[in-house]
Amino acid sequence: MNAREWLARDTPAPPDVALFGAPISKASISPSEAWSTPPALRAALTRFPTWDAEHRIDLEQLALRDLGDVEGDRDDTDASAAHRRIEDEAARAGSLAAVTVIVGGDNSLTAPAMRGLMRGRPDDGWGLLTIDAHHDCRPLDDGPRNGTPVRELIEGGLAGNRVAQLGINAFGNAAEHARWAAEHGIHVYTADWVHSTGMAATVHDALATLSEAGVSSLYVDVDVDSADRAFAPACPASLPGGLRPDELALAAHLLGRDPRVTAADLTEVDANADLAGITVRLAAALFLAFCSGVAARPRPLRRA
Repeated sequence: MNAREWLARDTPAPPDVALFGAPISKASISPSEAWSTPPALRAALTRFPTWDAEHRIDLEQLALRDLGDVEGDRDDTDASAAHRRIEDEAARAGSLAAVTVIVGGDNSLTAPAMRGLMRGRPDDGWGLLTIDAHHDCRPLDDGPRNGTPVRELIEGGLAGNRVAQLGINAFGNAAEHARWAAEHGIHVYTADWVHSTGMAATVHDALATLSEAGVSSLYVDVDVDSADRAFAPACPASLPGGLRPDELALAAHLLGRDPRVTAADLTEVDANADLAGITVRLAAALFLAFCSGVAARPRPLRRA
């Protein structure tokens, strides 16, 4: 069984993981056809088996339900209606499964998706961990964009000290955005920090720091433009000096293992701009690494 067949199989029992696609790009600051990625990622899974040889885990043991794609924003004037649909679908997915995965689409989906999940568990100690080259805390002068989701969530009430960011690129952000992140208590781990300290130690430190801040339910945003440009040519804002695929895969697996992680998204890939499938296959590999981590959790996965 390849991973595409695993994704497509019937799951009559309550799923461990619910997946849906969010094919949006109207809120992208850079021109993008990120709406093209959810079906491209599903197709790329035919290239992968379900066996994770590194961790000796077969994903066939994991019950996953593909909920399909929400209606995108290609026929809309902006992304606002699609954002509402994403929020509603995230709330539904969160009620079905222990873990929700959203495949974008541009990074503006993170704020509505997290709000939807928080709607179902308003009393949980929510936190956000981003793997991203950028702080995504631009001012909201032009409304929600793919460069604003962290600011949206913090201005909406999420405490800044419950946010950690891994992979921030040395030349990926304006000084005022870095200052805003620091002023609001966001925990920042640069790409150079990851390269020198190691991804496992970085993830461990970030999770411990968020736990100290009271986080008990964690949303993970994986912006694939955190990868070095050589590995992510289909991400409009990827840069040299970013993370390596092995570092990203390790982070995805470790975060999938953590029972506090309730949801994860994969964003910012424009499949129509890819070269030889490099970026789409990277995103597919990260999805599988995350699922491998979820499969390694103690059973049962469902929370009361």
